[in-house]
Parts: sequence; structure tokens; C-alpha cells
Amino acid sequence: MPVPTLITFPPSLDSEFSRFLLTHYGIERHEERHVIFISSAITLVRARTVRFPVLFDHTLRLNTVHKLIDHFEPLAVPERRLVPPGTDLTALRADWKLFHSDLNTATTVLAYYHLLPHRQIMVEPLSQGAPPMEVRAVERGYPVFKLLLSALLRLSPSRAETMLTTIRSCLQRVDDRLADGRRYLLGDRFTLSDMAFAIASAPIVWPDQYGGAVPALADTPPGLQAVVRECRARPAGELALRIYRDHRNAAPAASPQPAASTESRSHGLH
Repeated sequence: MPVPTLITFPPSLDSEFSRFLLTHYGIERHEERHVIFISSAITLVRARTVRFPVLFDHTLRLNTVHKLIDHFEPLAVPERRLVPPGTDLTALRADWKLFHSDLNTATTVLAYYHLLPHRQIMVEPLSQGAPPMEVRAVERGYPVFKLLLSALLRLSPSRAETMLTTIRSCLQRVDDRLADGRRYLLGDRFTLSDMAFAIASAPIVWPDQYGGAVPALADTPPGLQAVVRECRARPAGELALRIYRDHRNAAPAASPQPAASTESRSHGLH
């Protein structure tokens, strides 16, 4: 069967979610990285969507993390299911909103707030792996990309402070759940809740195994480094780092193959 193409924006959390998912499920793919804003034009021409990440071939077009889960979860071998039988779907839905929506937004805004003022450390992450013409566009037009991203994320000191409060609240809720000794968020098995939490936490714990493009932590501004130190020291931060160490690059023993159908199925997130 042909290997599908995955189009991503190098540093984005949803792009990282797609990589993590496909690796976990054992799905072979060819990744193409493109610069933000340019990526939407590429995906429109190549996959008939302006959204990224998108996984596609001649029969398949999955342009959200949600659709990737709905498509591949039923094909996974039992030990690789992220929503195994008996999962508390009410808790899963609540976690999806808390992590993939609230925490994801907060960590993205906070990271870009600290990083975008520093052209010298951000050109490479914004364009890593993209075609040379797109890399040159970021190099020469960085102020434009900075302005557009700042507007898109509505960056400001007050919004960054609000997002930090949200981050601390989310991590406290995870700390409280881990206080009973459970190994993962829904018990003793790795599930979608854990994956969503670890990915949303990546900008505030800076895991070595992150598959996207980020600067070295030592090169980031002191304010962001202080947040990372604080979050890593919490039980929630330790969980996020352990999930990355134990699960990010762990391939399944048997790999499912993509099905031809693009029909979306619900697995507890709707």
C-alpha cells in the first residue's frame, strides 16, 4: 500500500500530536514540514483543506487530530488502544477539553509570548525541515511572521499571565489525581488522556523526546526557563516527562494498516 503523507508545521502541538499518535499506532508515513500560513496553501492544493496537520493519500484525508484518532483507534492492536474497553468516557471527555483545549492553548500562548521576541532562536524552529524557499521566507520576513503569530495568538503580558494561571490550575488538578498513587491519569494503563496531557504540557516541561522543532531549553529566555523548572518539579510535570520517555518513540509489535475508508467514528470525545 502507498505510504500516506503527513503535512505539518514544525513546532505545533497538533502536529506533534499527529506524530505521537501515528508512531503509537504503528502507521508508516512520509512527513512534509511547511512554514505556517504557507502550509495552508500547500494543504489546500495537495489535500483540499487549509488545516494542518493533514494525513492523506489517494483514498485518505484526515485533517484533525480527532479524525486521526477516530480512524486509527479501531485498527489498533488491543494493547495499543488509547480508549480501551471499560474506559470512563465521561472522564475522557473532560480530560480532552482540559488538556487538548484549555492547557494546549495556555502553553502555546505562553511559549510564543516568551519566544517570539527572539528572532535568533526562532527562525530555525519555525522553518525546520521546510523547503529552502520557505526557510528563506522566514529568515527574510521574520517580523511579518512574528506579527501574524502574535495577532493570531493575541499575545500580551496580561494574556500570558492569565495563561500561566490556567497552566498552574490544570497541573494542580493533575497533581491531585496522582496523589492516590495511580500510574496514569485514568488508572494503571496509558490512555488518550495521558497522551493529550503530555503533548499539551510539552512547552512547559520541554521533553527531550519532543518530535517537533523547538530551540534548546538553555537558549530560551530566563522567564520561560523558570516556568519549565517549576512545572517539571510537580508530580504532573514528572508524569508528562515520563510519558514522553516511555511512550513517545515506542513502536508497537504489530502495525495496523490504514483503511481505505475516511468515515469518522466516535471514540468518546464527542
